[in-house]
Amino acid sequence: PVAPPPPTRACVRSSATSRKMNPVLPGERMMGKYDTPSGPSGCGPAEVEDTRMETTTTNSFFKLGAEQGLVNSWNEWDQLEEIIVGICDKAVIPPREPAFEMKVKEAGKMSMLGAIGYRTDHSIKAANDQLAHFCTLLEGEGVVVRRPDIMDFNLPVKTPDFEVPRMNTSACPRDTILVLGNEVIEATMSWRSRFFEYRPYRSIMHDYMRRDPTMLWTCAPKPLMSDALYRSDYPQDYGAENARLVKDHIYLTSEAEPVFDAADIMRFGKDVFVHMGFTTNNFGFDWLRRHCAARGLRAHQLHFPDDMCPFHCDATFVPLRPYLALENPSRPMEPAERRIFEENGWQLIKAAQPNSMEMPPLSQCSPWLCMNILSLSDKVVFCEETEKGMIEVFEDQGLDVITLPFRSVFEFGGSFHCATADVRRRGEMKSYFPALDAQDAAL
Repeated sequence: PVAPPPPTRACVRSSATSRKMNPVLPGERMMGKYDTPSGPSGCGPAEVEDTRMETTTTNSFFKLGAEQGLVNSWNEWDQLEEIIVGICDKAVIPPREPAFEMKVKEAGKMSMLGAIGYRTDHSIKAANDQLAHFCTLLEGEGVVVRRPDIMDFNLPVKTPDFEVPRMNTSACPRDTILVLGNEVIEATMSWRSRFFEYRPYRSIMHDYMRRDPTMLWTCAPKPLMSDALYRSDYPQDYGAENARLVKDHIYLTSEAEPVFDAADIMRFGKDVFVHMGFTTNNFGFDWLRRHCAARGLRAHQLHFPDDMCPFHCDATFVPLRPYLALENPSRPMEPAERRIFEENGWQLIKAAQPNSMEMPPLSQCSPWLCMNILSLSDKVVFCEETEKGMIEVFEDQGLDVITLPFRSVFEFGGSFHCATADVRRRGEMKSYFPALDAQDAAL
């Protein structure tokens, strides 16, 4: 099929407000260019999938696997073609545990530690409505949208090593799912309440693996998450000792076992940059580094020493297109790591101040979610409609901006980048760091 022409600034602006809502429901996906009327019907609940498997012969099973390139995403900016968008159904406020406690203290939301049960029906509906509108706009741009299955998160989890009274949400697939080219990697995760957060996406993964014969599916080593993983003596007052530890790259999680969240990783083609902090440790980075090296990729650490609560990269450092990235002015990158970008021709521009420092009542996120955008291509981004300063920054760089309301989603853990996991972008693996290529060639 012929690709649609890139939207102009005017038509993008009108599309954000005039398209009729036709939401993709949980467990469904929108038909795209890889689909045929007689092809697979997409990812439904587990019981539907099991029935299909019982009636499928071996030969017809293999006939499904003819969509080579269905999974293909190397960076954050190539033309988007297929994506997973989260849902908020049956979400809960995570229970008290070491990692979550630090997060809510930093956000000034200590009252959340006493919450129990599901989030309110009103908040779930408001967030799901905004996600549905987002899906409608994505579909209007020709993007295939997948939704996870509904999972009840208000259930206790007990393993031989830990126990928590409930889990979290499936609003943020980015935290769990990392796509490197034709490979999907399930992250280890670092919170006990998120141990089983991969489950709502499993039927989607099954579907991709059946349909794409070149798709690889890797589950990073699942951590025990025993008490040894968390530093019990780590200060939590955000005082001078906290600042010293962060500057020395000592974080809440120990090095007892490898852990990483997928949202700590930004993809730049051949180079992968990993945000180090409370959700990714050195052991986890080393697993990623070895795994990337085996595929011909380079992995690098990033540290932001002024960030007293380092969680995830997508409200701190975000690439927009080749040789242009957005950085958080209150969380500068360490100078030695910044030089990697400067020596390879990258321009790092500062994000605008958030429109408001006041976050929704039950959001544990930073106001810097204003940076948490999704690129439709290297020319078009999605941005929250109230973030006027960020919109101006993008337009000054020649980017078209699709704006829509999304603050109700903030309560569930993130914005556009967090709430998605792109599965296919139109492009191939390239290097955008010529100086590193020269170093490799000289070895």
